[in-house]
Amino acid sequence: MKKPLRLIVSTLSVIVLLLSVVSCEIKKEAPQQAISLDEADNLEEEFKQTRSRILDSALGFQDTRDFWFSLDTLKKYIEYVEYEGKKMGKENLGIRIYFAAYPQQSNYPDPGYSTVFLVPTAEAAPNPLKQGFFPMPVENEALDSLKALNFSQGGRPPNDL
Repeated sequence: MKKPLRLIVSTLSVIVLLLSVVSCEIKKEAPQQAISLDEADNLEEEFKQTRSRILDSALGFQDTRDFWFSLDTLKKYIEYVEYEGKKMGKENLGIRIYFAAYPQQSNYPDPGYSTVFLVPTAEAAPNPLKQGFFPMPVENEALDSLKALNFSQGGRPPNDL
């Protein structure tokens, strides 16, 4: 009688242990470039004090300073860049973000306001003319055969952090 009970308890213990190990989520660490919201707020304040006032004065209105993309959109775009970049044999893929503005007289979502767009990049082949005694930073080039990402939702000013 003790052997079957001991076997059942042992089996249940193993099952519980396995389930607890399998169901545990692995903690994701923030990338090295992640900053605190306090630091982000300081950077935004610096932008407002040194750039936004000048731009707003020149434009005659308070321009958009923040842009929102859903995580789903960003993930799909990254998957697209990874898939197409791999097909092209490109390595060290990245995304460059450009400031832009919609034309005032246009059918864009926010005519006259700022926007951003994302352009896929890859590590450029080393240029032998730029090499010398000192190490040169890695350059990346736009993958101009791929589509850029635009049409975020621009925050209606003022929209501070």
